[in-house]
Parts: sequence; structure tokens; C-alpha cells
Amino acid sequence: MRDHKRIFFIIFVLFLALPVFAQQTETTVALWRDRGDVAALDLQDGAGGKTRQPGTNFIFIKENKGGTSPKFEVVDENGVNWKVKLGHEAKSETAATRLVWAAGYHADEDYYRPQIRVQGMKPLSRGQEYVSDGGIVREARLERQGGGEKVKDWSWYDNPFVGTREFNGLRVMMALINNWDLKEDNNAVHDASGAEGRYAISDLGASLGRTGNSFARSRGVMK
Repeated sequence: MRDHKRIFFIIFVLFLALPVFAQQTETTVALWRDRGDVAALDLQDGAGGKTRQPGTNFIFIKENKGGTSPKFEVVDENGVNWKVKLGHEAKSETAATRLVWAAGYHADEDYYRPQIRVQGMKPLSRGQEYVSDGGIVREARLERQGGGEKVKDWSWYDNPFVGTREFNGLRVMMALINNWDLKEDNNAVHDASGAEGRYAISDLGASLGRTGNSFARSRGVMK
């Protein structure tokens, strides 16, 4: 019940914030955009929507050993590459991207699947407990690849938007979803073939958990 109240509170704050964010300037267009009627947004499928959902047949490409969560890469029957993340962050990151996207900020096209089947699945050095015989993988977050490539990291203290309402709104969002992992390498400037590219949070996996010291904080576990 407490978790439900928290989510409702976040959505309520987003509705209140939209009129403030609407005063957008040309400089901040790469950070935020007006989503229009928030009530009409597809929060189940997020930034990618239903039309860009992952397929159902996947082929293993390789393991990705970066970061703290187990990951590997696959390609689906439509030729689209996906990065699969397992563990506590799979659910929380997917939910966090929906909220950040609904507030007008750029977010990854993430989808959560309770189970997928991967052909040619290889043993993983991390996360093997989520893999069963026959290439069955449980609790998987799939992040669509092939959009704008990451050009560089960006700093919370030194970026083109410091002091703007849009940037301050993003800081508020990070507090609301309890994202405590605010390292620069979790931020990305994506090449969107525009004048500036898109400034985004590229890793929201530490959201919706407990804050505190390194022993107390959690990822996706509020209790």
C-alpha cells in the first residue's frame, strides 16, 4: 500500500509541474519536451510505445560485463538489438523510465518481460541464477539499441541547463524516484542528429529503493 501511495504522489507532482515546465526555451529543447496531455500517455509501454516493443524470438549475441547488474545482448526476429538486464534493477529501472519520460525528459526505450526465451544462450559470469534450461531467462529488462549513440557523459554541476526550471525539475524527479546513483557516467548526451543532441539519464537502475550509506541503500527494494 505504501508503494502505491508513493507512485500516486509522483504522478500528482508531475501534473502540478507541467505548467511550470511549459516555459521551455530553445536552449533546453535537448533536455525536455512537452508531452502534452499526460493522462493520455502510454505509461505501460513508455517512450517506445507499443509499436517498438521487442519481439518474442531472441538470439544470444554476447555478455556485457559493464556496470553492477548482469547484462547480455540479443537480437530479435525483426533484426532489432536489445540489451537485457537482470536482477533487482530490471523492474525498478523500467518503472523509473516511465515516470521520467512522462515528465518530459528523454528516457531509454525499456520493456520488462517476466520471461523470455533466448536461442543459443551461453552461460553468464553474472546472473546465471535467472537462466534456466532451454534458454529461459526470467525477470528481464530489454533496452532497445540502435538509437542515438552516446557521445559523452554530462555533469550535474556543469551542463548547459544549470539554473533552468527544466533542469531543476529533473533534479526533483531524481529525488521523487529515489535515484541515489548519480554518477556522471550514468548520464548521457545522445547524438540525435540535431544541433545539440539529447541530454538524458542513461541508467536509472538505482531508483525506487532505499537511500543511505553503502550498506543500507538498495535498488528496487523499498523495504
